[in-house]
Amino acid sequence: MLKVVVVGLGRFGSTLAVHLSREGAEVLAVDRSAKLAEAVAEEVAVAVGFDATDLGNLNAYDVGSMDVGVVAIGENFEASVLVTMHLKNLGVPKVYAKALNEMQESVLLRVGADQVLKPEEDMGERLASHLLHDSVMDFVELPHGFSLRRIRVPEQWCDQSLGELGLLGKFKLNLVQVRRSLPAAHEGAEPTIERIPLPDGSMVLRDGDEIDVIGPDKELKKFE
Repeated sequence: MLKVVVVGLGRFGSTLAVHLSREGAEVLAVDRSAKLAEAVAEEVAVAVGFDATDLGNLNAYDVGSMDVGVVAIGENFEASVLVTMHLKNLGVPKVYAKALNEMQESVLLRVGADQVLKPEEDMGERLASHLLHDSVMDFVELPHGFSLRRIRVPEQWCDQSLGELGLLGKFKLNLVQVRRSLPAAHEGAEPTIERIPLPDGSMVLRDGDEIDVIGPDKELKKFE
């Protein structure tokens, strides 16, 4: 079971915590405000009100054992930076942090965030793209028991072609696209992501590839 700590229970953080919990994750929801923690207490495994910038509080709840950390603190950027640093120093493998602008994004990446979230900006860009391209894919509701998920290619699939794997026949997964990390163009540059939509059966998967697939939830859970 995926274990996630969500720090900051404003609208974004609380929605994320509740949804993760409903999808089967074990969620520790944290906010300085005990009132906000109480609001999600019945929806998550553990909800507590404490100051997450205090390392002792994080240790008391064994936050270092979590698989993922999400720093969803809104207005207090200093606290967001400190909590991000604490989570990485405690050994949380994957830390996501919320930013309001590019300056905050840059700082959070420098102090250890694996990925920075800009919810309003990202949603605005996605909606604009779909309006411009007359696409509603993200807004189509899939049948009950089916989901669109992004999964990391399992080691045993590497160096095999899609034709050899037979994802639909063997695993009941419909492949939407492959995401492949490309080397940085020059020293100091960020790696780029190549998106390969609807690849044919001759494409060979590599270590580090991610794939977006649609399939039954019970099959997708095997890849968590």
